[in-house]
Amino acid sequence: MSAFSHQSRPIMSDSQLEPNPREDPPNEVTQLRREIHTLQERITDLQIALTTITEHGDVIEAELHRMNERLQLEIADRRRAEATLEAIVHLISRQKSDLEIILDTITEHGDVLDIQWLEKVKHANYLATSDGLTQIPNRRRFDEYLDQQWRQLAREQLPLTMLLCDIDYFKQYNDTYGHLLGDDCLRDVAKALYNAVNRPGDVVARYGGEEFGVLLPHTQADGALQVAKKLKQAIADLRIPHSQSPISPYLTISIGIASTVPELGRSSNTLLNKADQQLYKAKQRGRNQIVA
Repeated sequence: MSAFSHQSRPIMSDSQLEPNPREDPPNEVTQLRREIHTLQERITDLQIALTTITEHGDVIEAELHRMNERLQLEIADRRRAEATLEAIVHLISRQKSDLEIILDTITEHGDVLDIQWLEKVKHANYLATSDGLTQIPNRRRFDEYLDQQWRQLAREQLPLTMLLCDIDYFKQYNDTYGHLLGDDCLRDVAKALYNAVNRPGDVVARYGGEEFGVLLPHTQADGALQVAKKLKQAIADLRIPHSQSPISPYLTISIGIASTVPELGRSSNTLLNKADQQLYKAKQRGRNQIVA
């Protein structure tokens, strides 16, 4: 059996035993097949994209056109903004140069300008707080000083006294002698009252019309009465004729006096109202007198 089997097995030639060089290795074939498959997928994707672009080309073109228009508008806006900014920078530069010139001038003449400015401020304050006719403090200054002294003396618990003076029958004086002489009369009375009050802290002001107010800080009623007598005598010494006065051939005044120690919880109008009441009493009692 073994001899028969050995003899029946076919004998292969040398050429049959060598591999065929024209046959590719299996792994390279697989790789090539994969690359071909990938290329086919890409071709399919490109065909789909081309089809989509072809179908939606008008929409894409319109969108690109709109985007281009917006871009052009933005460019135009930017150019306008740049032009405006350039103009502003130019204006600022020019103003900066002007300011530098002004600053140099102020630096060179600073002392003179300071003096002139202070003089203008003083003059403006004087006009704001002075009576135009009589040139003494006006009602505004009187009220400001009253409030100031009220607060200060309330803290110090010291007295404050007010006098209200009224020219007797001044309307009849104006009607008789005319408004020009009436103005002269007011100026003379204001000057006499102003000169009769000597202490630096005392203030004489034109309260309104033919009325004058006097503030006397740190003064009690008895001291104020002496000042009032001095004021009344100063007007009598003027000897201004008043033919239509039923009480004297010359101009006279009536005076009301009110004195108190101010309190922060009260208004300064309480003192003003009391002085006005006293002046009213002086008129009711016949004028040309003092009521305190």
